[in-house]
Amino acid sequence: MLKDARFWTAVVAFGAAACLLGPTVLRARAPAVAEESIAEIRYVCTKTGEVFTRRLTAAALPHPTTGEATLVPAVYDSKKKTWKPGPPLDVMQRRGLLRPSS
Repeated sequence: MLKDARFWTAVVAFGAAACLLGPTVLRARAPAVAEESIAEIRYVCTKTGEVFTRRLTAAALPHPTTGEATLVPAVYDSKKKTWKPGPPLDVMQRRGLLRPSS
């Protein structure tokens, strides 16, 4: 069987077809949402209280300098005029607290 020319012709043909059709069939998918359409919100560091504006991607983001996941979505306290850590993202969404930063 290993000396059969038809076998090796079929193997080479299959390999060539896979190389030619693979990129077409297994094409990289476009992102579900364009990067520009993701809202930017305020995040506050739970350790230092610093406020950052970042795209809404996760409940906790890494701090730019320390790398620790201490940045959480923030809500504005109008009485104290400061940003403070907010409730979980699903609660913020239900309450209408997630507004893009301006």
